[in-house]
Order: sequence, then C-alpha cells, then structure tokens
Amino acid sequence: MIGSRQTAELLGVSLRTLYSYVSRGKVSRTIDEASGDSLFNQAEIKEYVRRRDRGRSPKTAARTSLNFGLPVLDSHICAIKAGRPWFRGVDAIAYSDTATLEDTAALLWNVDSVPREHEPLRVAHAETETYSSRLGRWLLAQTHRPSTDDVPERTRHVLAAARILRAAVSLAVESDDWNGAIHEALGSAWRLPARSHDVLRRTLVLHADHELNPSSFVVRCTASTLASPYAATLAGCCAASGTRHASFSGAYLLIGRIRKGDDAARLMEAYESAGTPVPGFNHPLYPKGDPRATAILASLREACPDTDMSSMDSFLHQALSRRGLLPKNDFAMAAVAHVLGLPEDACTALFLIARVVGWNAHALEQYGMPILIRPRAHYVPD
Repeated sequence: MIGSRQTAELLGVSLRTLYSYVSRGKVSRTIDEASGDSLFNQAEIKEYVRRRDRGRSPKTAARTSLNFGLPVLDSHICAIKAGRPWFRGVDAIAYSDTATLEDTAALLWNVDSVPREHEPLRVAHAETETYSSRLGRWLLAQTHRPSTDDVPERTRHVLAAARILRAAVSLAVESDDWNGAIHEALGSAWRLPARSHDVLRRTLVLHADHELNPSSFVVRCTASTLASPYAATLAGCCAASGTRHASFSGAYLLIGRIRKGDDAARLMEAYESAGTPVPGFNHPLYPKGDPRATAILASLREACPDTDMSSMDSFLHQALSRRGLLPKNDFAMAAVAHVLGLPEDACTALFLIARVVGWNAHALEQYGMPILIRPRAHYVPD
C-alpha cells in the first residue's frame, strides 16, 4: 500500500486530481486505521496507468497487448470482467458452488455432456516421475494417433478432448479403472475424507480456464496449425511448466514455513531483500483480490473446521496490512494441498487436470476459425 503523494506521482497528476479519480471510482482507496491517511494499492495504480497509456501509439498498443493488454483474439469461452472470471457468460465463482469439472467441460466445449471413453488408455505409472512428466509423455505418444476419417471433424476433436481428460485423471489416480465424478475419484485415490472432496471439486472448476493466459494462447497457436488436440494440449503443458505461469511450488514452500511458525514479517522481508515477489499473491487482473482464491479458501475452511488455519490467516492479514498483498489462486491451491495433507505435486495434478478442459475448449474454438495465428515481430537492430 502507498500513500497519496506517491500515488499521484505514479499517475502523473496532482493530489486534487487524484481525489477526483477516487470520487469517480477510477481508483479505490482504503483508510489507515491508525493514522487516518489514505492508502492505495500500488498494483492497482500501476495497472490503471498501463491501461490508460497503452493506446497512445499503435506500436505501444501492439506491444502492450502481449503483456496483460488489449484483447488479441475473439473468444466465447472465458472473460475476466467486474473483477471475476466468467465461463461463457456465467459467473464462474457462483457456478463453482455446485458444478463439477465434467459440467464445466460440457459448458466450455459447448456440448450436452462429455463423451465417455471406452477404449483402454494404457497410461503408464512411474513413481519417480512428476505428474506433469507422465502426462506430457502420454500426450507425446498420442500426437500422431491415426484419426477416424468417417467421424465429423468437430466430433473427432471433442472425443479426443474427452480422452485426454480421462487420461489426465487416470494418471493422477494411478488407475485406468475409475468411475464417478472426477473430484470423487481423486479424493478416493488420495484417501481423503469425503467432506474434503467438495474442496477438490471447486478447485478444479475454478482452474478450468482463465481467459487467454500464456498456455491457452500457445494452445490456440498450435491448434491454428491444425495440429492434433494431443499436440495442442502438450503445448499447453509445456507453457504451464514455467514459474511465471503459476508458482505452486513457491506458494507451497511458503505455506510450509508459515505453518511451522516462521514470523510473517521476516518472511516477507526475506523475499523483499532477495528482490523477488512473495509467491502466490497479487494477480494483475484482480487488483482488488483474486475471487478464485477467496472462494477456494472459504470452501477449505468449511470442509476442514477442525484444522488450525490460524497461522495462514495471520499471515494473510499481515501481508495485506503491511504490503498490500492479496492471495491469488496459487496460494489457495497450495493451501488446499497442505491442509488436506497432499504433496506439492498434487497442486500440479489438480491444475493440469482442470486446465485440460480449458485448453481443449480453446483448441475446439480455434479449429473452427479459418486463420493461422501469426503475429509480426518489430525488428530492433543490435
């Protein structure tokens, strides 16, 4: 959180103009309980400046479009508006109250229901491999799978998407022989109490898609070449392996230290002195807080009332009051894994199983477009 004068400097306006911005709802402020001074969220102010300035020249607009910028592709799948994600016009947060991942797949793929896979998948299981490695290896083996020419193209792609989703779950539960809802299959395989299965359900639904993030963009680029859904999904997995995409590992480590009793202020100072952001906080698209994290953490508290989450809650309070930090989905996912007693790799498994749904929704939409995604580069001499 920053004061009025620093905020006005960032905006390049006078203090009087700053307060007119506040009165007109352009920026939000909070009042320091101790001093009564106005405080502003630095991330929100920087995002406002970026949005305000990005259209001032065509080159600037094009360049900033690739960094949380202007829409670059038409899509009916997911939108971030009014501080919330929306799936095909449906408020995803409210939708996650009751929906399953299968419901979400049907919604995003624009089908009545997800087809059932009857062919044995023959997924391989290796205890020493990470989940992402196993899924990537299986997808790679399928990239040149022969197509069924007598099936309409969209039907063929939907069937492939359903097959990928079932394989993703099979790799996580380490069995081809599972039935029922995906979150229940995962909960049973991971030996979780039945009341916690609903946390998995909501976590999966809220990670199914998130507009045109880097992995979804890569999926669409791959699908635009008419590569198979297996290749497009593999491309998404590769993009999602980067720490800038999601920092489940960092958030999982942080929560481990929080739960061991490490001092919150010292933890934050350690990241600050190292010049790295605290993992799992402040999503650029949600300057007022990631609603996915709020919903998932609320479900976790409800499902596990006997679990002591006071250390995490104390850290969240101090992160907000001292640094203006608000948790995002990375932190919530890592919290789910910790509280349910799951290993770090479970974060990746939950994320990839969920995102298989969104990636294939983007691929299906892209297959129906007669374009090759091919941006131009602005050459800059050495």
